[in-house]
Amino acid sequence: MQDRKEDSAFSVKNIREKVHDWKSQDLWTVRLFKYIRLYVLVVFAVGFVFKLFNLIHTEPTSARYMLSALVQSQAAIIAIIVSLTLIAVQHTASAYSPRVIRIFRDNPDMWILLGFYGISIFYGLLVLKMIRGAEDTSQIMISSISLEAYISSVYALGISTFAILCLYIWNIMSLLTPETIIKRLKNEITKGNLLNSKEDPIQPIVDIVHGSIMKYDIETTRVGLKAVTEQVIKIVGPDAEKEISGHFCKHLERAGRLAVSKMDEESTAEVIENLKVFGKSTAEKGLEYATAQTAEFLEAVGVTAMEKELVVATWRAVESLGAVGEAAAKKGLEKATQQAARSLGHFGKLTAEKGLVGATRQIAWTLEAAGVTAAEKGLVGATRQAAESLVRVGLVAAKKGLEDAALRAARALAELTILSEEVVKTAIHNYESKLNVKQKLFYFQKFMKLYEQELEKLRAEKRTANKKTESRQNCNNLPSTHSFNW
Repeated sequence: MQDRKEDSAFSVKNIREKVHDWKSQDLWTVRLFKYIRLYVLVVFAVGFVFKLFNLIHTEPTSARYMLSALVQSQAAIIAIIVSLTLIAVQHTASAYSPRVIRIFRDNPDMWILLGFYGISIFYGLLVLKMIRGAEDTSQIMISSISLEAYISSVYALGISTFAILCLYIWNIMSLLTPETIIKRLKNEITKGNLLNSKEDPIQPIVDIVHGSIMKYDIETTRVGLKAVTEQVIKIVGPDAEKEISGHFCKHLERAGRLAVSKMDEESTAEVIENLKVFGKSTAEKGLEYATAQTAEFLEAVGVTAMEKELVVATWRAVESLGAVGEAAAKKGLEKATQQAARSLGHFGKLTAEKGLVGATRQIAWTLEAAGVTAAEKGLVGATRQAAESLVRVGLVAAKKGLEDAALRAARALAELTILSEEVVKTAIHNYESKLNVKQKLFYFQKFMKLYEQELEKLRAEKRTANKKTESRQNCNNLPSTHSFNW
């Protein structure tokens, strides 16, 4: 029963998404249908009122004045509306990006409104020309239709244009919001446009994001980044992962650097979050190059945030790198997992040099989680890289006197040794062979002592746990000693 409900909810959601996509892609059809529907409803309502109150008969002179006034008012209104719309377009383009002008150019509302007003004005002038002197217009017939019917239809059309004007203003006011502009621009981000178009379809949205970062408009920044990320996730695939992922990550890195330069921690965190979402999705799709590239850019943004002492953004970058590395390891993407571990090692070295105990501890813990997942999946290269990164982080932490961070790195390395001892020992040996300076060797030995102590503790804990498990099993297997007398 529960499965049926979930399937039903999923199908309804899919239908809604398809309808929404159709509305976005076939905007002309949707808008034209709405305007025509409103026009027909108003015409029928006006006809009903005219018939109900017997307003069909009109004196020729007053009809001439009424039609003339109606045509002039319509011409004045449409001139004002067009002028205000162009001013709004200019203001929006200066506030966001000049590239948004084409959204208003391609928007059907203004062209449909001009069409209805043009038809109404010229039709009114034509009917006005039919009225002659003070004759009884009810006797004049054109194609078996009385002139009164034409005059009434002009009134109905004029009233309907005013009703359509209300719908137009509503749609334009909705279009002026950044969310709507971003949604329209998002539809232009396609694989073909990204790979073949001379204009970059991502750039207009990124321009809006940059402007919102400059104004500390967090909501618009969030909407813009999310729109770009969701659209790129849809189109990225094995055939063009290098070009698409590289293009996307560079845009987000620039946005992240701008946010860091403005000391805008929330916007920086949003950039990091969207990079993480993209990296995890590419890992799920098995796109190794794109996932590895995302890890590199996450490191770049995180290091920039760390240098500016944006604590929350730094922690987000560490957590995101770990999440991308684990996702890659679970899908067996060894090179991507290696890159994530390498980036975490470099990141941890910098945080340790800065004396950031909490961030360095977090990196050690994250490296442990990624390394354990890689070891469980049998990814030898990724496991080795995680071990080398832990040694690097632990050595610098020991050098800087960050005892807690060094101890955490030693514990993580010990945990990894229990799972894959040969690989870890090889990684330690390789790292030691690269050390030439005596001072570095001294701190390496210091860290190794911590590692050996933690490894011994961990092995003792494992032995104790195994003994307890064996004793429980033996107790369960003993025969019952109770005897019962009946």
